Amino acid sequence: MEYNIALVGNPNVGKTSLYNRITHSLEHVGNWHGVTVAEVSKKAKVGNHTVNLTDLPGLYSLSVCSPEEGISRDRILSRNYDLIINVCEVNNLSRNLYLTLQLLELGVPVVLVINMMDELAAGKKLDAEKIENALNVPVVPMSAKYKDDVDRLMSVCIETLSKPERVIRPLEYLDKLPLDKVRATISRNVDKVGPNLRWTALKVLENDEFILSELGLTERQMADLGDLSDSQAHVAQLRYEYIDKITCGAIVSDDSVKHKIGRAKSGTSRIDRAVLNKYAAIPVFLLIMALIFVITFGVAGKFFTWLLELGIEKLVYNPLSGWLTGTGCPAWITGLLCDGIVNGVGGILVFLPQVVLLFFFLALLEDSGYISRVAFMTDGIFRKIGLSGKSAFTLLMGFGCSATALLTARGLEDEKMRKKTILLTPFMSCSARLPVYSAIAGAFFSAGAPFVVFFMYVLGAAVALTAAAVFEKIKPLKSGELSFIMEMPPYRLPTAERVLQIILNNAKVFVIRVGTTIFALSVIVWMLSNFSLTSGYTEGTDSVSILQTLGGIIAPVFAPLGFGNWKAVTALLSGLVAKEGVISSIDGLGGVHAIFTGAYPALSAFAFMVFTLLYVPCIATLAAIKKEAGFKWMIFSLVLQTAVAYSVALVCYTAGLLVLSNVGMAIGVAAVAVVTIAFIFIIAGKRKGRRKACRGCGGGCAGCAIIPKRIDE
Repeated sequence: MEYNIALVGNPNVGKTSLYNRITHSLEHVGNWHGVTVAEVSKKAKVGNHTVNLTDLPGLYSLSVCSPEEGISRDRILSRNYDLIINVCEVNNLSRNLYLTLQLLELGVPVVLVINMMDELAAGKKLDAEKIENALNVPVVPMSAKYKDDVDRLMSVCIETLSKPERVIRPLEYLDKLPLDKVRATISRNVDKVGPNLRWTALKVLENDEFILSELGLTERQMADLGDLSDSQAHVAQLRYEYIDKITCGAIVSDDSVKHKIGRAKSGTSRIDRAVLNKYAAIPVFLLIMALIFVITFGVAGKFFTWLLELGIEKLVYNPLSGWLTGTGCPAWITGLLCDGIVNGVGGILVFLPQVVLLFFFLALLEDSGYISRVAFMTDGIFRKIGLSGKSAFTLLMGFGCSATALLTARGLEDEKMRKKTILLTPFMSCSARLPVYSAIAGAFFSAGAPFVVFFMYVLGAAVALTAAAVFEKIKPLKSGELSFIMEMPPYRLPTAERVLQIILNNAKVFVIRVGTTIFALSVIVWMLSNFSLTSGYTEGTDSVSILQTLGGIIAPVFAPLGFGNWKAVTALLSGLVAKEGVISSIDGLGGVHAIFTGAYPALSAFAFMVFTLLYVPCIATLAAIKKEAGFKWMIFSLVLQTAVAYSVALVCYTAGLLVLSNVGMAIGVAAVAVVTIAFIFIIAGKRKGRRKACRGCGGGCAGCAIIPKRIDE
């Protein structure tokens, strides 16, 4: 038999962890609310049966407040599932059961999972039978961490599905509501939202906007219903009273356990007093991040990177180069294989240890519950610039992958805030930029390299927040009334299995990108930089390569930033495909010291890093922006990031020249930059002022004027 089963529950109760266990998947999980923002499905074999399991985004109620909650509500109302696994958390059972009651009111078949039983304090006991008898549904206490518990759950599900349809007992508190009167009023409209007239009447009493709009009630019908504001509160009160009744005595403990619990809560409070302190919270966060970067890009990261680099050189490059030379292989083939492919791919692969270390620490922060604390402590600052603490989740995930992080913005209720968060996230330094910082900072700043890399991350965040403040002053982007309600998750000790899963998953993505995208870019860049359209292979000749010709056309634009040469431009263009391609191209073109030359090579390299941090994101991120916000916003993001990257890199380079006391060069650079920017604006202004002629008109009629649309239209 084949069954369709959905996982439903409040945010952060372990639905996705359970989904991963059952389907052997690697969907992203984390110890904060709103990790799942879209439904995912996968087939799994359970004995002789096939289960099509769907993990739905978390929701607190069937009366939804955000787009991803709307996804879950619509899927639940579709009734396309044979069974719903409703996941609750043992330590938040009273709150979680509110959704459970709504599912039972709807009349859907449910198996209730009480998850995270391993977090129930020693000596405590859950009376699952009491809850099962009260709700008349199977109840499975378990922990999604353990395979035996998951197997037992699936056995209960299959057993439930195999039996004749269980009679769902009406919940006793519903008799206290005037449902008959409401049903009589809406009976002729109910076919628009489904056959369950009793449930629809209940949602009308709750003043549910979605159901009321679907019913399309007349003014007369609304008048007959009367004021629904009091009934909404009455329904909620009856539900919570029933929850209190069935949970009273469901979890028992003795005095010694209470003492232990009190001490645990006291320890948590002491930690929160430090990390959430009004004055210390931000400095503590910056100190933690600085420590992570010192370890990742300092002695530990450098050692493993050096070890891997030595292995590639001794075990791959030297033997391959020697063998090809000894066999009399043409010079261009030797150069392509050794300098193009081995150096290009190897130049990125050597940073794998640093990527692993960074994701190791980020995994600890995610699963411990600290990330939610970061969102809470930044909410006050974010609110002043038109964002909320929820935006922090998306921005912080941008440290991993911008394209993936953008999907989490679906959980933001305010549409303008959501679009702003989407525009700001690419400013956060993604992991793909790490090899660029590591290679350049290591070459020019030596012992200070970890702090230079840390500065790049701080600069990206600072630019994002500054841009948010500017957006909030622009009417089409000004946020509405913002609210931020977040349940603080408990501190949890990350499991070794979970941390290893995160590391392996991200390392796998990194290696695949190196073996595919970076491999292809290395070949293309080497070929274009070593062959001429007229003279063939350029090594040892005076011929100009294809890439040198093309890059030389664009290079003067970047002269005010200190890296106006074709090699630097080529590297930046490679970064449009994947940011790792920047350093891969640099390695294929002779290395960092061959690109950053002149009087102040370190300053030029620093300005280059700043530009790499802020300029146009990769193609995957642009595609994600288009999907989440639309084509116009994608173009706006592209222009915005390029302009910001140029401006900030210019400021950094000019300031550096002033610090180095080269005032004359600083003034010259600033003058050239001003002229360049003015020229761009003049050209753009002329194009904007042009009028399009109607077909067959030639210009002059009233219809020729095209008024540009506002960006939010």
